[in-house]
Amino acid sequence: MGSPWTNDAFAEMSLRNIDANFAPQTEQQVEYLTDKMHLKKGYRLLDLGCGAGRHSIEFARRGLSVCGVDISEYMLAQARERTDAELDVTYTAANLRDLSALGFGTASFDGAICLCESGIGVLGGGEDELAFLREVSRLLRRGGYFALSCFNVIRRYIRSRDENPRFDYINNTTNWSAEVDGTQLAETQRQYTPSEVKLLLTLAGFGDVRILNCADNVFTDAPMGIEDVEMLVIAEKL
Repeated sequence: MGSPWTNDAFAEMSLRNIDANFAPQTEQQVEYLTDKMHLKKGYRLLDLGCGAGRHSIEFARRGLSVCGVDISEYMLAQARERTDAELDVTYTAANLRDLSALGFGTASFDGAICLCESGIGVLGGGEDELAFLREVSRLLRRGGYFALSCFNVIRRYIRSRDENPRFDYINNTTNWSAEVDGTQLAETQRQYTPSEVKLLLTLAGFGDVRILNCADNVFTDAPMGIEDVEMLVIAEKL
């Protein structure tokens, strides 16, 4: 079985959904994060799982220097096509598990985001999550902020009631699969409780971890609702 994130047909289908249902809220999300992450013109921002660049482009329009990273060559090609030449954005192909291989120096960035579909959950759980978060921490300067999204497993517990054969309630993972253009795709997606996310970020060197509401793709200061699909997390590099 193949990964959905390296399958061009899946990426094309996913991008159509993003453009229709997620892109309209991009400006509000970027405005909110610019304020909460204390981002200023000239700051360097790392966009992890940047997709077709909707956040990278909007941050660059506000004067930031952005580096977008994604595993999908299809998405990166779309991002480059959509990015105006005068914007300070570069795009790099990489698996988030291998972020250290890109050779970025310590404290290279003033901020980082990971707002791709299911956020860090695409790493699938295990030791990869903490290693990834520690690498993000290394790349941020002290006082820089990291914003990420991830699925809220509390909602899954409430709704599954041990009846969803794809959901592993011991490990908080969902085994996703689909057939796209005759190719069988599959991955394990990790979901989290707020306390798990706080613990992982604390172990990785972050503090002041806030678990916030992003219902309907609108970022707010309200806390995550217990049945929200996702949570928005903002943490400060210590």
